[in-house]
This record gives sequence, structure tokens and C-alpha cells, in this order.
Amino acid sequence: MRTAIACLIAFFFTLQMPGQTNSTTAPPILREAVMPRYPPIAAAAHVTGKVTVEVTVKNGSVVNTSVLPKPDAPAGRRLLESPTVENLRTWKFDSQVAGTFTVTYTYLISGTETDAPTNARIEILPSLDVLLTARPVKPTITY
Repeated sequence: MRTAIACLIAFFFTLQMPGQTNSTTAPPILREAVMPRYPPIAAAAHVTGKVTVEVTVKNGSVVNTSVLPKPDAPAGRRLLESPTVENLRTWKFDSQVAGTFTVTYTYLISGTETDAPTNARIEILPSLDVLLTARPVKPTITY
């Protein structure tokens, strides 16, 4: 299953990275990545927002990440930052890939409420941006 997911992700990453600083004209190929997850605590709290990260790749591996500040971001955004960076650190490109670029993860809550948590819908765009959409869960009250 993970191999199929990695192949699917590799398909989406066959375009030139925005802001790539190396002089290679061949598009980078993502060789390996863990599927991103909507943090369960953030989904339960209906936390949404965008996290933009500057990513530096050397020899195909992510060597540095830096969350770009957003002054008007809500306090709950912190629940999204750490899982975003953790996921980006799993990205492995072709060994010749080197450069710095930005990636934006957009977290949304949308759709009809469900009785139990479901998997978020994940879209990885050719621009290397990631869109995660979770369905809201009906609150439960236990006495």
C-alpha cells in the first residue's frame, strides 16, 4: 500500500519545483514520502489554515525546513505546523535534486458531519502544495 502511495505521489512531483535554485532543467522526481495527515486534535477542534514552509533540499534529501511566519494567523495554527514539518522531512527526491523552495499545506474542514472520524482527502498539486480536507465530526457527550 505504501509503495502504491509513494508511486502516486511521485507522479504529482514530476514538474519543476518553484524557486528551485539549481541549474538542472530536468524536473525533480519524488522517490519517497509519507502521506500527510490532518492532525486529529486540529480536526476535532475544527482548526483550519495554511502553513507555508521554506524547504531546502540537498542531494535529494530535505536538509532544512523553516515555517514562514504569518502575523495574522490564528493561535490554533501551531497545531498544524509541527505535523507539516514532520511530513516534509520524509520527502526524498532524486539524488541530483538540490535547491530551496516553498511548500504550502492548506488544512480545511468541509462536508457533512460524520459520527466517527474519517480519513482526510489529500491532494498534492503540481506546484508541490498540499491540500488536506477533513470532514467535521459530530460532537459526542458522555455522562
